[in-house]
Amino acid sequence: MHWCRANISGNAIDLSPLGSVPLELDPRWLSSRVDSSDKSIHYFLQGDRQHPCGYAPFFVHPGMLTYCFGEATLFRVPVRRYAMQGAPLCKDSSSLAGLFKPLREAIGARGVVFFESVRADSPLANLLTLPGSSIYKLFHVVPYGPIYTRRLIELPTGAQFEDYLRTLGSESRKDARRTRKNFNVKAGGVVTLVRYTEPEHVGELAAALAQVSRKTYQYHLLGLGLEDTPEQVAYLQKMAVHGWLKAYVLQIDDKPVAFQLGYHDRYTYYAHHVGYDPAISKLQPGIYLHTEVMADLLADGICRFDFLAGDSLYKQRMSNTSREERHYYLIPRGWPGTFYAGTLVAVNFLSERIGYWLEASGLKERIKRFVRTAAVKRSSGKS
Repeated sequence: MHWCRANISGNAIDLSPLGSVPLELDPRWLSSRVDSSDKSIHYFLQGDRQHPCGYAPFFVHPGMLTYCFGEATLFRVPVRRYAMQGAPLCKDSSSLAGLFKPLREAIGARGVVFFESVRADSPLANLLTLPGSSIYKLFHVVPYGPIYTRRLIELPTGAQFEDYLRTLGSESRKDARRTRKNFNVKAGGVVTLVRYTEPEHVGELAAALAQVSRKTYQYHLLGLGLEDTPEQVAYLQKMAVHGWLKAYVLQIDDKPVAFQLGYHDRYTYYAHHVGYDPAISKLQPGIYLHTEVMADLLADGICRFDFLAGDSLYKQRMSNTSREERHYYLIPRGWPGTFYAGTLVAVNFLSERIGYWLEASGLKERIKRFVRTAAVKRSSGKS
């Protein structure tokens, strides 16, 4: 059966024949991201439009192809981006190749497709990496960044907190127990964990998130902090109304010192943002907060924790399983896509070569530590 673009509301699609739909592909979740007239969701379906056997939703929005050399951005090219997290759902994975012709026709000459977090062992990854794939007749396939490890915690239904700890390595387990014991003793005040799930409390949540976020290096160095804005409050309210919001704020004597902002769907918790006040970094607030969150999630029957894209020592220590993933751009062949793709491949190649050299020489880690330390000092001075 053929794939086609469907001018249909996500609410009109019955996805039950496709089994469990991950949160990132849920039509309600996708619709929640449409907050302006230049954003939309485009659905590509296989078979019957109300009861499809193939489902590929794309979040369509204005975007940029960014050409970076190391940490420096050389230039950007505006594009219309068709983005998807993960991969399409279909009963027969061999039919997936049929999606790309109608997709190419839909995006036009100046659109690009962005597949985020594609599993290395998935049918989609096989299509994107197989040189003889029919996709290559329509698109230039450009990997965006290296292959990375995505960390998760997976436990059987009914697992308890001690069951989780037993799945960790012996050193990580000992460190988690020690941190939990020492934190309350050395915090210098009463330690409490506040959980936020209801719409009427998101104003308080947004204020606490911003108070901690402004002290982190991510805020000062990367511009990735969380602000207490009307837009942020409205978004959190929307998440709470749908029943997805599950956020935690760690307090010492009613002062917010760390947070975990995430969303849950059935048995999975998606950890979107985490941060803590660098002034208490020696107490390992990240480890303490994570264990408190895990205990609460397991008590609610949520037995799968997704750390999302990216890796770190903290994620390595606290997870019990992993998988490899990668991001991919699909840029149409022809003008101007072929020029965009060729230039992007060349710039990425040079940037990666320099990055490998810096990492092998040890300079990359030293530079990273220096910059982060400076950012933390600036944040401490402004707090």
